[in-house]
Amino acid sequence: MKTLKRNQTHRQVLFLQKLLQKIGYTLPITGFFDELTDRFVRDFQQKQPLGVDGIVGTKTWKHLLTKHYDFSLNIKNYILTNNEWFPDYIEKDTIYLHHTAGLHRPDYTIDWWEKDSPPGKVYRVGTSFVIGRKALNGDSKWDSVTYRAFNEIYWCHHLGTKFSNNKQLNQKSIGIEICCLGPLVLEDNEFYYKGNHRTIKVPANNVCTLESPWRGHLYFQKYTDAQIEECKRLILTLAFIFDIPLANISYNRKWFDLHQDAKDGKPGVWAHCNVRADKTDCFPQPELISMLNSLYEDAKTFLPSQNSLESFKSNFVKKNDLNNPEIEHYTEDLNFTEYNGYYSK
Repeated sequence: MKTLKRNQTHRQVLFLQKLLQKIGYTLPITGFFDELTDRFVRDFQQKQPLGVDGIVGTKTWKHLLTKHYDFSLNIKNYILTNNEWFPDYIEKDTIYLHHTAGLHRPDYTIDWWEKDSPPGKVYRVGTSFVIGRKALNGDSKWDSVTYRAFNEIYWCHHLGTKFSNNKQLNQKSIGIEICCLGPLVLEDNEFYYKGNHRTIKVPANNVCTLESPWRGHLYFQKYTDAQIEECKRLILTLAFIFDIPLANISYNRKWFDLHQDAKDGKPGVWAHCNVRADKTDCFPQPELISMLNSLYEDAKTFLPSQNSLESFKSNFVKKNDLNNPEIEHYTEDLNFTEYNGYYSK
């Protein structure tokens, strides 16, 4: 989060002023840290108590967010039970993109995280957001529908690296899962997903064929246009709220390789494949690359919609019956078996 003080003009001042409004202070949202904003920040600091200096730094942001962060982001809340994630506030500076290695429903993905732990253990593995997709039969009910699994100011394991800084990488990042089967195989002119627990036939109109194999695979279930657009909206919204930097670089196929900067914790937008050689999420689909290349310029003028900054407290979805057999192994990206218990800590 950016440190803010009087006489600054910055997009994050807009967010600060919205937070102050949510608390009950009456002030216009202008993006300029004026005398009134300064007065209300000092009043808030005095009531915590915090050092009263009018500067919104790490401690003031922590108090503001842990007590008053309540924004719908125009998504549905499908929250994991409290022991499935860590209720520790860690400042966020990174977004990680994943795909689920599963089918189209975001709720079933979260349901599987809810029930994937073996008896007597809890594996806190998941991402804050899951973006649904069009079903294999063409039903678009879930396409781009996004569910929140836990509040994004908190954290959960979603990277599973063996790096010494693995915990910190997970703590300071927000994960976005895109529902997608991932790599496919072509057999007898038909495409199939072959996971650890099932084989699924995939229609040809769902397939992205790369120009050459990437990490051993030529065919993938493609991310839908609606998913990519929703992913972009989420990235821009989260970057706006948390002041996450969006790099002015040229995204291309090479960007999907392993990156030392990602391993070192450089802030920004990364994908699971940037820190795991054994992962294929996300893969270099041309439409995804185009979206990533649009982020830097579009962020300059992006403002979250008014609806996305409304309270999420009334936007909860009724939970499913976890005994539904369709939920079993619905996603394989964050499979608890690869975490070996260490990542539950």
